[in-house]
Amino acid sequence: MNIRKIKNNFDEKEKVAAMLIKFRRYLASLKNREENMTIKDGVDEIDYYLDKKYPIYTAIEDDQYVGYFILKYDDDAVWLEQFFVKEEYRKQGIGTKLFRKAEAVLEDLGYVNLYNWVHPNNNGMINFLKSQGYDVLNMIEVRKQFDNEELKSKVQVGENKFKYN
Repeated sequence: MNIRKIKNNFDEKEKVAAMLIKFRRYLASLKNREENMTIKDGVDEIDYYLDKKYPIYTAIEDDQYVGYFILKYDDDAVWLEQFFVKEEYRKQGIGTKLFRKAEAVLEDLGYVNLYNWVHPNNNGMINFLKSQGYDVLNMIEVRKQFDNEELKSKVQVGENKFKYN
């Protein structure tokens, strides 16, 4: 398997965009929503990150694009903005290798902590992060309910329960 920074050419951006669309659709499904991104939308999003000089790396196995990650700088922190491995390639060590590469890039940039935003219903990613030694929750996001928003679940954080979407 080869993990490398993506090249700024349309063919490669299109292949990563196809994975980005799967990533976005999965996140939308966690909120019982649909995501209708097109390949053009995905390429545009990748161009946005490339224009900002955010590192984008992809994993390639037997000429197949099997995963990617995007790191995003935010003040003094680096966030794992996106992290995705195609479903058929999971549980084969690819995610771990890709994640270790993200940590190595972070270190090369002179940062110590890699921050991760994870949807509370994304048990697969939560368990993966725990397996990588990540287990400190340091913030939650709280907002008012939108008009006509239907919230069907609740999340327990310490002694508090919050409606969750």
